[in-house]
Amino acid sequence: MKSAPSEPPDLVNRLRQQLILAQVRIMELEDARDSLAPRLVELDQLLQAAQTLSDHKTDESAHLEKILAEARTQGEQLRQLQQQTSEDLATTRAALAEVTQRDEAVLQLEASLRRLDSELQTVKSSRSWRWTAWLRKPGRQP
Repeated sequence: MKSAPSEPPDLVNRLRQQLILAQVRIMELEDARDSLAPRLVELDQLLQAAQTLSDHKTDESAHLEKILAEARTQGEQLRQLQQQTSEDLATTRAALAEVTQRDEAVLQLEASLRRLDSELQTVKSSRSWRWTAWLRKPGRQP
């Protein structure tokens, strides 16, 4: 049997150096991992908080959209009510104008009636009316 050829001592030293460097690099990476672990936990908590806030804001947005839709519906109802009220107001104004014309006619008739009543009183209080009263008595025979 043949034994394995002996490796040159320089190659073994080089391998040992590389192994030591690799172990040092592993320890550095483990230190970096250990120092970054709390930061990762903190970032995870921030991400959860951001997700919770996002969910809350999404719910608020949906609620506000619902309120906006209701407000638009109410606005449309108010516009329709305003239009109906305006039409009713126009009708009422027309009726008021008609009543005002009737009132003016009634006032003119009342003024005429007062004038005629005054004239009648003037006639009845005249001397000739009093002197001819016996001619107007009922039951008088001509």
